[in-house]
Amino acid sequence: MSTHRNDHGQRTQVSAGAMAPMLALEAYTRARVSRSDSHLIRLRVSAVNDCRFCTAMHRRDARRGGWDDTRILAAEDWPAHAGELPAGDLAVLRFADAITHIHGEESVSDELWDDVVRHRGEAGTGQLLMEVVTINAWNRIAVATRKDPGSLRGVRPEDIDPVRPR
Repeated sequence: MSTHRNDHGQRTQVSAGAMAPMLALEAYTRARVSRSDSHLIRLRVSAVNDCRFCTAMHRRDARRGGWDDTRILAAEDWPAHAGELPAGDLAVLRFADAITHIHGEESVSDELWDDVVRHRGEAGTGQLLMEVVTINAWNRIAVATRKDPGSLRGVRPEDIDPVRPR
């Protein structure tokens, strides 16, 4: 039986045709979601999903966007840093958690949805939903194919093996 792995333990990657819809989702959210909200969502969801590749990538990207390690950690482990974050950011992070840890229709309560709408607008809330869906899908692809975070340029060793929230 063939293992379909390369020298780094990565499994055979998804075909280009299958990746086209993912790239379309990526383009959609990049054009509509603020970089700040994108960093919040991508850092938190990747940490919750324990996706080493995506966590390393998004830590690097957030730093390139001017975020320091304190802000990165606050996004990844927001429950421990809730008092340090603005109300709008907390709404976005709670929303990301609710969608990532989905348990039926009540996962995203009306109260939570309305809170996100209050801070980001109705259209913005729908766009944030797609951002959370997109990073959850990327996490699942990267974890299943064992993407090597060491293959990323510009990451620090602590980006690859950080302490992650649960």
